[in-house]
Parts: sequence; C-alpha cells; structure tokens
Amino acid sequence: MSLRTRISTVVLTGLCLAIGSVTVQAADAYLLDVGKGQKPNDTGSDGETKMTIEKLPDLGSALKVVFASGDSFGDRSARVKNWKPYAYLRFEVLNPSREKVGIELNVNHKRTTAYETRVVREITLDPGRNTVRIPLDELLNVDGSAPDLTSVGKWYIAVGEDQSPTLYFSSFVLQGADSPEPVPPNAVPANTVPANVGPPNGIPAINAIPPGVLPGNGFRVQGKVGDLNVDLIITPLAPQPTVPAAPGASGIPGIPQSARPVSVSGDDARLARIRAAKMPQIRNVVSFDTPEADVILSALEVFPADNPFNLDVSQWPLHPQSSDLVSTIGRDKPFRVNYDMGFSIIPPTQKRVDIANVEYADESDEGPFPIPNNVPIEGWPLSYRGKGVSLEQVQRNTLNEEGDRHAIVLDPTNRMLYEFFNVKRTDGGWDVSQASVFDLKSNKLRPDGWTSADAAGLPIFPAVVRYDELKRGMVEHAMRVTVPRSRRAYVYPATHQAGHGDDENLPRMGERLRLRADFPMEGFSPEATAILKGLKKYGMFVADNGISWAISVAPDARIPDMHAEMRKLKGSDFEVIHAPEGYQPPTE
Repeated sequence: MSLRTRISTVVLTGLCLAIGSVTVQAADAYLLDVGKGQKPNDTGSDGETKMTIEKLPDLGSALKVVFASGDSFGDRSARVKNWKPYAYLRFEVLNPSREKVGIELNVNHKRTTAYETRVVREITLDPGRNTVRIPLDELLNVDGSAPDLTSVGKWYIAVGEDQSPTLYFSSFVLQGADSPEPVPPNAVPANTVPANVGPPNGIPAINAIPPGVLPGNGFRVQGKVGDLNVDLIITPLAPQPTVPAAPGASGIPGIPQSARPVSVSGDDARLARIRAAKMPQIRNVVSFDTPEADVILSALEVFPADNPFNLDVSQWPLHPQSSDLVSTIGRDKPFRVNYDMGFSIIPPTQKRVDIANVEYADESDEGPFPIPNNVPIEGWPLSYRGKGVSLEQVQRNTLNEEGDRHAIVLDPTNRMLYEFFNVKRTDGGWDVSQASVFDLKSNKLRPDGWTSADAAGLPIFPAVVRYDELKRGMVEHAMRVTVPRSRRAYVYPATHQAGHGDDENLPRMGERLRLRADFPMEGFSPEATAILKGLKKYGMFVADNGISWAISVAPDARIPDMHAEMRKLKGSDFEVIHAPEGYQPPTE
C-alpha cells in the first residue's frame, strides 16, 4: 500500500522550504528477514562461519556473524530473483570493534560466468552502527559492465583473507525508488555508508545523520526547492549522549555503541521514598530478620544515587559477546536462590574489637571492628535448622564445615558497612581471612587489585535480597551472582579477579547481567516477581566463583521458599550488558 501526498511547505528545524509535487511512498522486499528468524543458507567454508540471531538494543533482532578468516555468508538461491524494480539495497551493521572493518557485497546474476562478470561492491564499516544503502543502478560488474539484475541467483557478504570479525546485521531489504527510509519508532543513529562507496580499498563512512539526532518516526520527502531537485529524510531531533564501556583495572577498551540515550541514573522515586523515611534511633544490636530491621532498612540509603548498585540498566546496551558469555556460565542451567547472607545491625556505640588473626592482611582494612557477639555466620539461621547447634557453635565451627563463612555488620546510623570472609570465633577473639570496610555515603572503591569478602572486591550487603524490599514489590538494586568459572580479569566496579583462564568467553568479575525484558513474569509469586523486576531494571554483578546463576537472599524465615519457581529461569533468559557511551563512573 502506498500513500501519495501533495504539499506546499515543509518545515525542517525552523527552515521553511517551498516544495512542489512531493511523493511519500513505501515499497520493499526482504532478501533476508532477520526479524522473522531467517538466516542465510550458505557460507563459504562449510560452516566455519557461525551465525545466530540475537536481540540487540541497537538493531532489534540481529544476525550475529562470527566470520572465519576470508569467509562469507549469503543466499545461494536469492529469495527475490528480480531486483530490477527496486532502487536500493539497504541493511544495517553493528561493528562492535574499535577498528574499521571492510566487507564486500557480491552478486551473481544471469550474466555472471566468471569473477569478472559478477558484482563486487566494497564497503567500509566504522565502529558502531552503520547504515548501508546502495543504489542498485550504480552496481557494476568487476569488468565494468552492467549486471543483469532481472535474474539474481546468489548474493553474499564476504570479508578479506586477513579478517575474521564479529558483526551484527539487520534484515536485508530491497527498497523502491519512492520508498521512505524505514525508521522504526525506537531507531538509533548510525554511520551511513555513502551510496558511492568505491574506490577499491573503500573509503571511511560518513555521518549522514549528525551527532545529536535521534530518529523517531521519520519519513522521506522528494520534490523541488526552487529549481533544485531534493531528496530529504526528515526525522525529529533529540539529544544524544556518547559510550565508553565502564573502565576497570583489567583495562578493556571502550566498545562503540549506538547513540540512543539510555539511563545512567537511578530511580528518583526510590530515592525520595528512602529520604522521606525516618531512621529510628538504634540502641541495641538488631537481627536482620525482624520487623525492627525492616523499618531501619527502609530508611537506609545504601551508597549515593549514582552508585553502580543503584543504576537503572534496563536500557543499557548489550555486550557484543553476550551470547558466548552466557553460554560459558550455562545457557541451560537453572537460576537459583541461596538463602545465605544474614547480617547484624549495630548501634553507633557498638564496642570495637581487634581481630586476632587476618590471613590476607595486605588486602584487608585495619581494625578494630564493631563485631557483636551475636553476629550471624553465613546461612544462619535457616541452614542450621534441625541440626541442634547454637549460633556460638556455628561461630566456632564445631561442625568443621567448609565454605566461605561470611559475616556482615551494618551501622545504619553512620552508614558504614563491615564485611568478613572465613570468620571463626576463638577463645582469643575473632579469626578472619579478610576484612573490608565500605562507606555507604561514598562511591569510593577498594584499592585496585584488592579483594573484599567477595572475590570481585565488591560489597555483599548492598546486593542481598531482603524481606522489606520483597514486601514493597521490587528489589531496587543490583544483586550478586556466582558463576562456576571466571576470566582472569575484572571490570568496573569490581577491583579483583579470581579467574580460571584468559578465555574471552568467560565472564569477568564485575560483569553485569540482566534478565531479558521480554521474559514473562506471569504465574510467579509476589516475592519472586519482586526479584524478577529487579533483575530486569538493576541486573546483577558477577561477584564470586560458585554454582551457576545463584543470587544471595537473606536467610529470613519470613521469606517463602522460592527454589522451585526460580528454577524455571534458565541461563538463556539472561544477557550481558555494559555501560552506555558517555557514562563516567562516579568517584566520590
């Protein structure tokens, strides 16, 4: 269906143009409809080039192509044989590397008998998202003759012998002469490859849409301005931020992303609610699993509003290696909840005690520390039901249990947090392997290369799922997750690695994951739904090595058993993300 409209004036950002007869029309045909799950049916090296369809914030459904060196992909028998009625071939490509990448469009047609009589069009892709729009009447065979596009037999995209890039492709569309530019409502700006791409070595792509432009529902206008023929793409204007991937001491380069504005802030309503609540006066040690603790925690601001734990990441860009990273954690592994991390809430007057022995003293903060005698050890009390042991026996480890034996102490009045790894009570005091102090009023990280009570160097308490937030209906912070194997690297906000190798498909400490936006939440309990909402909005950090896909929930008897329903989630329901362009980690 087409629409023809005759107008006399078009206003472009304040400029009025007198235009004669104007046509706004739509016509296209898909060579490859990625949105419907179509994949190319041919690769040059018998399957060495790998292709999968993934969801990307930039492109929607995208064909991820991991090219073998010098390989190609395409259709051996083109879905549309007659290209003659169309004016353009259009597709989009996300190049996640920091370098330009060269590709070739090859077209075999009725007159193709050898290399010289087929079309070879070289295209240079800038880092980030590129829009490729090639006028079909400009296509020439290698020998300079005209191709017969009334009968196309095969088309494919190839890379050079010295290249093996990973690229993400949109659908391949043949457009009519009067077709509008297909600008979806959530489209993002791209580098547009010029129609006349040559010379043989390619030329850098230019920005046809200037920085700061966000296409919305765009359309194309053709006609005359005075004696001049015009061909205009009209789109609304909107501000645009720019991307480094969040830095980390492991030193990964920034990954170019689309220019779509995305949130680099938290939830203002959440912050207003916390600040409106009154922090009660705390005179005694309070256990985490009590109504008194709920009141205290509801009024506690954990880190500043711009801290990574508090950021809304629901619109953050997908990591280019998301699928591979998820696969190494376990695409088919179930999601789990660990009822493990309890804590003590102390008054500001809590007595400080020295630690008798600290194993990792060179990566620990100095004491003395405000550790109460009734501080819970990881798993207390739920994990010890029916075992007939007291808290003190657990503290002294009379059962000779292995494990991390974390202990967490929270001072809400001063907004200070104390966390310990491998804690044991002795007649001489407390022995710990590691001691960390976090100022909840500050964004300051641990020293570069230092661990914490968690392997990533991150705090534990801010990531724990608590009863009070489940009752409010949403976990409003990033959670912590464990993975079976990690890379020998870390990424902001982590400060420490605990890796098993250098495989780039292994997640780093501090890697951020998010539940897919399209994951259905119907049928889950209110408490499970509160976690799912948080995983979609705030995500979770890789914090330690352990079982796959396990998050930490307070061992609070008031929280229902969610093991069975949370295991309905699989690793494939998650995606790895990273910070958008323009994000600068807070330092204070």
